[in-house]
Amino acid sequence: MTVAIAPLTAEHIPMAAQRYDRWFARARRPPSQRSWLADGPVRGEELLGKLQNAPGLEACRALDADGAIIGHLAAVPLDLAPDNPAALRSHPHSALVPHGGHALPAGRESEVLRALYARVAERLVAERRLVHYVDVPAGETATAPWSELGFGRELVHGLMAVKARGRQPRGVGGLAIRRAGPGDLPQVGRMAAESSRGQRGPAMFQPQPEAGLAALRLRYTDALADTRCGAWIASRRGEEIGMVLVVPAAPGPVVPESCVELMEAFVDPAARGEGISRVLLATALAWAYDNGHRYMSARWHSASPLAAGHWPATGFRPVAYRLSRTLDGRIGGPPGTY
Repeated sequence: MTVAIAPLTAEHIPMAAQRYDRWFARARRPPSQRSWLADGPVRGEELLGKLQNAPGLEACRALDADGAIIGHLAAVPLDLAPDNPAALRSHPHSALVPHGGHALPAGRESEVLRALYARVAERLVAERRLVHYVDVPAGETATAPWSELGFGRELVHGLMAVKARGRQPRGVGGLAIRRAGPGDLPQVGRMAAESSRGQRGPAMFQPQPEAGLAALRLRYTDALADTRCGAWIASRRGEEIGMVLVVPAAPGPVVPESCVELMEAFVDPAARGEGISRVLLATALAWAYDNGHRYMSARWHSASPLAAGHWPATGFRPVAYRLSRTLDGRIGGPPGTY
């Protein structure tokens, strides 16, 4: 069955938002998570309302035989300067389909997505945007249609319920944990940059521009002075060997209210395997609970030899993924000429 494609403009946003909410309710997460995970408060109307004003937006809608909207796709261009810390995780000239940026009809997901993506991707490729990202809720319903287009899982967005203090991790001999403040920016920045620099290695092979790492060293200046944020440094025999930093998380489709985000976590390679990370995380969780937070979120590379196993083992469960597709760099000129 042929899918008709047309531009998605402001007058179509209300109907597209309704379609998104219905799709998201169906695709949002596996049934195993519905017993413990609260819904995020952000819905299609807010997401698409912001999205339609994004500069350079490439958006279209899919229509049924009667001309009614059955799906949409909207991609935002990403242009990141080398000294932007975001360039440490994303290609500097790429495109992202964020939450709210697509919705698909039940039973025709792959067919409709192929038609939508063909139209949007053609424009992106014309701009030499050959790296494409999409944010999707965890679960086969949301990920399978993108997998058929060649997208693969790149980043995992996990969530953990924050509970009253229960069983604490075993202590680590000689380890001291202290709250970090503004004066600890050099130490926190150094460890954040060292953690990020590790993403250059196998199996992530993620470029880490030195300008971005330099900016990352200063990124948490405000957070360390903000009582709504929390940071702790682990030391032993006078040597600072680890840290953790959490900040309030912005509510979203997969992020509930009263949530904090684990922005940074680091343990010196020579001290790994002793349980230091679990002690730091337990400290942050206890603080989060005492300050009224009931969830903690974290993001990690699915290819990371350390993070991909460690964070799920500590209790984080996937609630969303960032999928990516990188097109062959030899592409150039009008379609059909390469």
